[in-house]
Amino acid sequence: MYQMIKKVKAINKLIVLIALVVLSSCTRQRNKFIWLEHMTFTNSYDKNAVKISYYVLIDNPETPDEKLKNAINKFVRNRLRTNTSFSKAHVASINFVFYSKTRNTSYFITHPEHSDKMSSEEISQYKEDYIATYQVKKCDQGVVEKLYLYDAPEEIMFDSCKK
Repeated sequence: MYQMIKKVKAINKLIVLIALVVLSSCTRQRNKFIWLEHMTFTNSYDKNAVKISYYVLIDNPETPDEKLKNAINKFVRNRLRTNTSFSKAHVASINFVFYSKTRNTSYFITHPEHSDKMSSEEISQYKEDYIATYQVKKCDQGVVEKLYLYDAPEEIMFDSCKK
């Protein structure tokens, strides 16, 4: 009888442990955006059409793609509200480039990209971690916003350009 009670207690502890593991994995935050501010890239070869690229890591990206697209769209909209660069006349477009946070891309949270004769460490080397590019581009008195998710064709998210 004592052996039976001991086995039941062990099974109960195991069930509680499994439940805790399952619950903790279910409650992990989805789509945590990590802004890589030090990796902002400004392409100003044409002084009247400056392009700015921002890099963002996504920890634990959402699936299916529709939820991920909505999360990216919401993130970009929030950033555009506070972004003063896009209102400048010489800025033609802004790109938000998203990568999955992995062992490879986590390096860029605290380190900038670098390239020299002996080695290079650039986020674009990790194509398998690329998620999307969200492009915001000025046009005839309006704006067009496009999302390029993985290898899928562009998806127009918003278009106020005169046609």
